[in-house]
Amino acid sequence: MIYESIRLDKNSDVPMYRRLYESIRGGICSGNISVGERLPSIRKISEELGVSRTTVEQAYQQLCVEGYVSSRPQSGYFVEASVRNEFSAEPEKPSAREKTPGIRYDFGSRYVDSRSADIELWRKYVRSVLSREDIVNSYGHYQGEPELRRQLVTYGMTLRGVKSTADRIVIGAGVQPLLSVLCGLLGEQAGRVGIEYPCFPQAERVFRDFRLNIVELPHDKFGVTAEDLYSHKIDVLYLNPSNTESMGRPMPISRRAEIMEWAERTRGLIIEDDYNGALRFKSRPVPSLQGMSGGDRVVYLGSFSKLLMPSVRISYMVLPGDLAELYWERGVNYNQTSSKVEQLALAQYMRDGHIEKRLRRLRKIYAEKSDLLMTALKETFGEAARIRLAETALCVDVIIECGMDSQRLAETALERGVKIIPVDCENGAEFRLSFAGIPSDDICGGVETLGKIINHNLAEN
Repeated sequence: MIYESIRLDKNSDVPMYRRLYESIRGGICSGNISVGERLPSIRKISEELGVSRTTVEQAYQQLCVEGYVSSRPQSGYFVEASVRNEFSAEPEKPSAREKTPGIRYDFGSRYVDSRSADIELWRKYVRSVLSREDIVNSYGHYQGEPELRRQLVTYGMTLRGVKSTADRIVIGAGVQPLLSVLCGLLGEQAGRVGIEYPCFPQAERVFRDFRLNIVELPHDKFGVTAEDLYSHKIDVLYLNPSNTESMGRPMPISRRAEIMEWAERTRGLIIEDDYNGALRFKSRPVPSLQGMSGGDRVVYLGSFSKLLMPSVRISYMVLPGDLAELYWERGVNYNQTSSKVEQLALAQYMRDGHIEKRLRRLRKIYAEKSDLLMTALKETFGEAARIRLAETALCVDVIIECGMDSQRLAETALERGVKIIPVDCENGAEFRLSFAGIPSDDICGGVETLGKIINHNLAEN
C-alpha cells in the first residue's frame, strides 16, 4: 500500500527528498497509508525507489518533525497521525460568494487600459535595481526610499503644485496603510472626522477600524460647505477636491478658499486624497489644495495605481510640519509596506522623464474612451438617463428609472456578463461605469447589452 502511494516525478526541479516526503505525506492525509502502519526501512525504500539513503532519511526526518511519523528505537518508523479530516488532497471548492460568472463586459474599476502598460520598460527598471546586490540584500528605509522621495518633491510640485521636502514624505503600499499611520499619529486629536458621503470606502474602513467619530456631511452642488464644518464641529476633513462626489468635477476656487479659512480658524486638518488628480484630460489639472494653502493644515495623499499598474502598490503622503516631526520621533518603529525594489525602479523611471510621457499617453487614451462611452450611453438611453462624467475617477455615473434598484440591476447585469458598479440611490437605479480597463472595442457592446436588460425589465413591468 505504501509503495502504491509514492509517486516521484523524475523531471521535477523540487529536491528528491522533498518529493518523497510530499508523496508519503499525501498518502497519509488521503488515508491510503493508515495510522500505526510501519514504513519501509531506509535501506529498503532506498533500494526499491533507486534513491540515496540520505534522501530517504531527510524525508523521514521531516515527517517526524511535523508529527506524521514517529521513530521507535530498534523498530523503525510508524505512521503516528492522520489528518484526513483537516487536510485534503482535493482543492477546496470556492464558496458561493467567491464564484463569479463569466464577465464579457467589465465596467469595474480594478484595471487600467492594457494599451497603456509599459510592462517591458518597467521590467527593465526593475531588473536594473535587482542587479544591485547591496540593495536586494538590505531592508528599505521605514519612511520610503530617499531617492524616490526626492523625485516625488519635483513631481508633486511640477504636476500638482504640492509644496514639500523629501523628509516630509512618507511612502506606503496604498492609501490605506498611510491613513493607518496618520490615524496613529493623530490619536485622540482626530476628534470628529467629516467625510463627503459616499466616501472612498477603503478610507472610511480605516477610520472606522480606528473607532473615530465619523460625520457624514451633506453637500450642495459644489461639495461640502464651510457652514457644515463649523456646525458639526469637525476636527478632520477627508475629501478629494479634484473630483467632488457631488459634481464629478473639481471643487471651485471659492469653496476651496472657504474650507481653507475654516481649517486656519479652527486649527482643523484637511486630508486631501488627490486620487488621479494629474490625470484630468478634458481640461488642465487643477492645482492641489495643499499647494494653494501652503500645506500647514493639509495632509496630501497621492497614488500611482492608475498611472502605472494597479499591481504596483506605491502611494505617498505629505505631512504638515508638526505631524512630520511627530512621525520622525516614532518612525523607526514603523515598517515600510511598499517594495524597496519597486520604489527604486519608480525613482529611476521618473528621473528619466517617463512619468510625464505616460501621463500624456493616458490622457489621450482616456479622453477617447470617455467620449466613446458617453456617446454610446446617450444613443442607447437618450433622455431617460442622467449621465455624468467623473473625469479623474475614470468613470461615468448613470441614473435611470428601470424598475429595479441599483443592486438588483447590478446582479441582473452580471448574470448577463456585464459588470457595473451599483451606487445607492433613492429614486430609480444609479450605477457607475469605469472606462479605465475595458477595451474600447467592448464599450458599445457592453452598453447595448445593458440597454437590452433595462428595456426588457421595463417591458415586463
